[in-house]
This record gives sequence, structure tokens and C-alpha cells, in this order.
Amino acid sequence: MSSILIVDDEDKYLELCKRFMPEHVFLPPARNYREAARLLGRHGDGVDLVLLDVHFDIPEADLLPADKSSLMAKGDPARVLERLRRGQGLHILDHLRRDYPDLPVIVMTSRDDLPLEADAERLNAEDYTYLLDDDYLDARSLKLQIEGILARRRRAAAAANEPFYWGETSSMLAMRRRLSILARGRLPIILLGETGTGKTLLAREFIHHRSRRKGPFVAVDLSTIPRDLMAAHLFGVVKGAYTGATATRDGVLARAHEGTLFLDEIGNLNLDVQKSLLTVLQDSRYHPVGSVEERQVDVKIVVATNEDLGAMVRDGRFREDLHMRLNPATAVTLPSLRARKDDFQELMRSFFNRVASDPYIRDLLAQYAEQRGLWVPDAGQTMPIAVGRNVPTKVDPRRIHLLLQPSSFKLLREFPWPGNFRQLEMMLSNLVALTLVDLVDRAELVEPDDPSQASRPDVVPIQPRTVRELLRPMEVREVASATSHEGVVEAEDGSHHLGVKLEPGDSLNAVSCAVERQYLEALYEKYQGDLARIAKILLDDPSGGRKVQLRMNQLGIKLRKLKRRTQR
Repeated sequence: MSSILIVDDEDKYLELCKRFMPEHVFLPPARNYREAARLLGRHGDGVDLVLLDVHFDIPEADLLPADKSSLMAKGDPARVLERLRRGQGLHILDHLRRDYPDLPVIVMTSRDDLPLEADAERLNAEDYTYLLDDDYLDARSLKLQIEGILARRRRAAAAANEPFYWGETSSMLAMRRRLSILARGRLPIILLGETGTGKTLLAREFIHHRSRRKGPFVAVDLSTIPRDLMAAHLFGVVKGAYTGATATRDGVLARAHEGTLFLDEIGNLNLDVQKSLLTVLQDSRYHPVGSVEERQVDVKIVVATNEDLGAMVRDGRFREDLHMRLNPATAVTLPSLRARKDDFQELMRSFFNRVASDPYIRDLLAQYAEQRGLWVPDAGQTMPIAVGRNVPTKVDPRRIHLLLQPSSFKLLREFPWPGNFRQLEMMLSNLVALTLVDLVDRAELVEPDDPSQASRPDVVPIQPRTVRELLRPMEVREVASATSHEGVVEAEDGSHHLGVKLEPGDSLNAVSCAVERQYLEALYEKYQGDLARIAKILLDDPSGGRKVQLRMNQLGIKLRKLKRRTQR
């Protein structure tokens, strides 16, 4: 049974849902954003989903935005209010996304003259639907969408114990669902993403497991194999095929038969070997080096790269036919750590617990617990770790709470992490070790003689200085030009030029929004937050600063944070 909030100025959808979906609990409806915020504040995490109408025929005082003066000054007030009522749901969604970024929202309307697609996608609605004023069809459509979203959230809870941390954002859950489907088929899979984003882990622990293949998982890092030995390594070699081939041996394709072959850094494959791999993908056949014997193989191939294969094809460094056969239409891009700030708190907790399973850290935690009279895990068990910015209200003798100062948490969250999750795990391992070693080795100096005075032995504060000193050697210039106003060049004719970083997205709209964020942030920094100047550049209207600010809010740009960075 799930709890659903309907935000609508009428009861039609509420009655429809109650009649056709009695298995769910529907909260009292909210008639505007103020009522929705009050209900969400009262019920907190108890709300599983929001159904949001678009058209709201409500009084002017209840309409967003609260300050309508700039809008009223530019047009007929009656027409302005009518436009606000027609699209009020999208204004409400904008506010919901700022206050509840991970709350699933379905945007719905029965008016076919209200285009939802672009705005719903831009504001990260979980889904959207056009209703048809037919109770049966509308209920069936809504029920399919609702059950699909709730099922994904249940899968997110089930995924909490998987080695790859998925989180609860809709984009990551959609990626997990997509990879689950791709894993079951025979087509190859391309994993894209920066170094350290978990491509190998995902291939081994998720894709191979979900494929249910009987054979083994075999991984090959092509960047570590000399180019003249790649063919022999992949396909095997017969004795005497070349100087140094002193024995006949199988390649990784034979070892991965009926299993999964993971080819990391596929861009390093030379063109001759690419042609042979194409034959494997097309016909499931290959020849060992130096052999006329043809072999059959049944293997699921997963490839990974942090390069642009499309650009390599255009440059003649990668075969176009192999690229097409590798299934680029279903390529999956793993997000960088920088792109996952919405779930950074839980992501860090997951990685702290992964670090805790390392034998050295596990022993340190056990020693600390034993010295303080806490629960000591049995051999092979790991002491659970919680991480937060406040001292928990109750003592938990079976868990150690790592306490991060807000400034330290912010520092970790805002760090660019060029090595992504691999770098984060290494840093957290060092952080726990440096924090615990002194507490373990100097227990007699830091603990009171009377054990009853040790009120919170389960809490381990992490010193901000330790965090800073570990991050300092890893500091690099941020990769995106949008983080530096030096990237904006004003030409003599008054035009502005900015280099942007393009990364694949889930949709063209997502890519477009990412580019727009970059140039808006860059202009904000170059002109020290002068929104009127930015409006003059973009709209040729210096009075349009409010429009620029609203657009930045819609794109999720934190103006307060940007202002602090600009004032440094």
C-alpha cells in the first residue's frame, strides 16, 4: 500500500483514483502549492508519489510565482493570469523539484492544447500523461504509470545491497532497469563514462549476473596488452604461429564460452583485430592465430571506454561496421561522481561501509569497539558505519557513527573527483584509517579513566583538517569551462563565445539543458552576478534579469552557491 498526494483544484482525479485504485492511500488533495508544501512537510517521507494537474482555476493570490509584478508590467494582467492558470502545475513542479528533488511526480492534463513533453522532461517529472475524459482508459493509463514508478522504487530498495550503488534518483533507476533488460539479450552492450565510474564492477556484478549465463565472467583491459599480442590474447594461438609462440593456448574468447567477455578500453583495439571481433559478433565464429580451424563461441560481449567512439570512427581509428554491431543505440553512460550530488549523502554512506569491509579497516574498527565496550563483530563480520553531520540522538552500540563537520561534508560534495568513485573510495579509506589509528593507539590518553563518563563512544568525529589535507594533493583544475569565467570571451563586435563540454545524456533535452547551465554559470561568474547585464546579452533587454534568474532556478543552478564562488 502506497501513499499518494494529488495536487489539483478539483476532485475529479481524486475520485477516479480512489474508485479504480483502492489498494493505495490517497491523502487529502492539495489545491495549490502552499497546501501541497504543508502536506508534504507534515507527512515527510511517507508520500510515495505525487499526481500533479497542469491547469489550476484558482485565485490570483494562490498562483505561483508569488511576485507577479514583473509579469504584470509586460502585458494585460487578465491574459497574464490566464497563462499562469493554464500552466500553474509546471510552476508547482519547479518548486517541488527544488524542495523535494527525488519525489516522483506524474504531470497530467486532459487538455490536449497544453504541450507537456519538453517542460515535464526539463523539470524532471517522473512521467506525464494526457487524459482522455474516459474513466476506464484514464484509470488504466494512470495505474500503469503509478505501478511502474512504485515498482522502480521497490527495486531501488532491493538494489541497496548490490555492489554498485544505484541510489534512488529516477535517472539511475531507469538505467538499472535498462541494463537489466539488455543483460538478458544476446546483443553486446557498450558502457561509457569517465575513468573510475564503475564500468568493470557493473559488468561483473550486475550485467553478468543478470544475464544468467552458465559460463564465467572474463575481463580484459585492452590498454595493458601490446598491440601485436592482442589477437593472440583474444583468439588464442597455435604453436609456431610466430616467433615466441612456443605452445598452443586458448584465448579469452574460449575461456568466456557461454559466459560474459568484458573488453575494457575497446578503443585500444587495432583495426585488424577489430575486423576479427566483428566476425565474432556477426557469426559467433573465429580463428585462433595461425590456425585454419574455425571455432564456434557463445559469448555475451560487453565493452567499455571513456573515449568517443563516434569521433574515432570519423577519424578512421575505429571501424564503422564494428561500431554499429556493438549496438551504439543502447549504449549506457555511467554518470560521474560530480553528476551525482543529489544522492551524495547516501552514496558516501555506501562507500564508507564498503571501506569498512577491507581487512585492515575492519580490524581497526573491531579494536576501537573492543576498547570502548561496544559490540565487537565476529571474525569475518564488519562493524556497520553510519555517516552524518549531527550527533545521533541515541547511542547505538552495534554501529559506529562517523561525524563529519558541515564544512567537511560540503568540501567532499563539491570536490571535482576526477578519478570518480575509485578516487572517492581510496580517499575515504585513508580518512577512516587516519582517524581511527590515533584513537586506537592512544586510547589511554583520550578516554576518561571512568568508563561511565564516555557518553558517546559510538560517535567518531572526523577532523576537518584531516579531510582538507587528504584532498589537497588531489586538487585539480575543474574540467568544465563553465566553472571559470575565463572561458567566456567577449569579441570586438560585442558577441560572446564560450567553449562548452558535451557529454551524452538520456535525451537531447537533457544535453541541451546541460549546455545551457554551463553558459549561464559562466556568464554569471564573468559579470559578477549582474543579471541585468546577462539579460542584455541574451535577450537584448536589461530589464529581463528576473527571467534569467527564473531560468537558472528551473535548471537547478544554485544561485546562492554560485554567488559565494564568484565572491571568492
